[in-house]
Amino acid sequence: MAPRQAPAPAVPAVSTRRTGFSMSTVLFVVFGLATLAGMTGAGGPLFPPAYVALAVFAGLAAYYQKPGRYVAFVFWLWYFTPFVRRVIDWRHGFNPTNLVLLAPVLVTLIAALTLVYKARELRGTMMYPYVFALAAVGYGYSVGMLKAGLVPATYAMLTWVGPLAFAMHLTLNWRIFPVLRDSFLRFMQWAVPVIAAYGIYQLVKPPIWDLYWMRSAQVLSIGNPLPFGFRVFGTLNTPGPYAVALLVGMLFLLGSNRRGMVLSLTLGLVALLLTRTRSAWVAFVIGLLIVQFFGPIRRIGRNYVILIFMFLLSLPLLSLDVFRNTIAARLSSFATLAEDNSVQQRVMLSREATRAIALGAEGAGLGSTGGGTKLQEAGGAASIDNGFLEVFYVLGWPGGALLMMGLIGQLLTLMRFHDAREDSFANSARACFWALLSVLLIGDIFSGAIGTIFWGALGFACSAHAYNFAIGKGLQSQHVARSLAAARAAVLQRG
Repeated sequence: MAPRQAPAPAVPAVSTRRTGFSMSTVLFVVFGLATLAGMTGAGGPLFPPAYVALAVFAGLAAYYQKPGRYVAFVFWLWYFTPFVRRVIDWRHGFNPTNLVLLAPVLVTLIAALTLVYKARELRGTMMYPYVFALAAVGYGYSVGMLKAGLVPATYAMLTWVGPLAFAMHLTLNWRIFPVLRDSFLRFMQWAVPVIAAYGIYQLVKPPIWDLYWMRSAQVLSIGNPLPFGFRVFGTLNTPGPYAVALLVGMLFLLGSNRRGMVLSLTLGLVALLLTRTRSAWVAFVIGLLIVQFFGPIRRIGRNYVILIFMFLLSLPLLSLDVFRNTIAARLSSFATLAEDNSVQQRVMLSREATRAIALGAEGAGLGSTGGGTKLQEAGGAASIDNGFLEVFYVLGWPGGALLMMGLIGQLLTLMRFHDAREDSFANSARACFWALLSVLLIGDIFSGAIGTIFWGALGFACSAHAYNFAIGKGLQSQHVARSLAAARAAVLQRG
């Protein structure tokens, strides 16, 4: 007599029925029209708070009515709000603490509602590493309030908690994983070519609002506000987050079947090289290797063809002198890293950070680095250029240990996922997580735009695994997989 199999958890069928205009659709139309009006100069000083308020209302409506749209909207805000901010600054004067930048932070934080609604599911093994990371942020916030001040610490805390909550939101909503995945891929399908094309155009003929922002913000690492005189930063604030947005979008598209993918990847590759961000180049290669050799075997040949076409189509642009000389000079610097000025500065900052960590085991607290320093009266270190050291500098030894324990737990969790061999999206998500983890020694990957992308990739990987396990896909035992699939079919038939 065959052993009795436990019934598989029922995975609800995803409805694709259209129900007409919803409140979410109306609010998104209003938000889009208001954004366009504000960028033309309407609203004046009232536009930034209106932009934030409308973004939050649209995000809340999407969260409750259109979960997939909410996920895409979070990424839209992180990808394009810096561009909106620069246009507003150009029209109304530079503001280092423009309120517009609060929109993606607050909308991402809406995901924390899921932790309230599904608190019972936080006991799962995939959720424990997130809890360790949240505990680390809580410790850093308590120290930051004392050392950096309430406002800087609170803003920094939101930029840390939002991405973590967003990843937990994706993981806990595994039952509607196909909806979240498809909406995200639709966003990437048009966002990658748009931001890539804008970045290329930005270098050739910089828009006036980008030139104004470069002169006003005085970010010396970008370059000079002249055509071909700076590192491309596209619709984001700096080349680093822009490069991460490009490489993650390219890795996800490579693992999908979206139309126009070859053109999108070609534009993305050119723009990525023009950022001159070496760490992002290395991360992209790491992610590319994982996508190619650890995903479904049936896609290996297809991916080779796509990559060949991508490189062939990019050659005409890359062969132009203005592009080739810039990229070649940056590539050649890999051979002389010890003599590179930026590397030497990073080493110097790392030594100073190491001494500070040794002297202050409790940490400097949230708000002591990053965007929170703009809210301090005395200012602070904008960045340490070493994400690993910055964790211990900000969170101290107690918070840093908690975060690293959570991160190790996530790595061990990902290593147990076998469905990546069957699910190309899950493999792309895992590739993005590993690729961005390689950037840790260069900069912060846990907060802000990069943090949302990093933790979001992990959330997608966990969500895909839970969904695939529920439907019996990617299990090592094919007998158990068939039993689960049969049990699920029986449950759906009875329903």
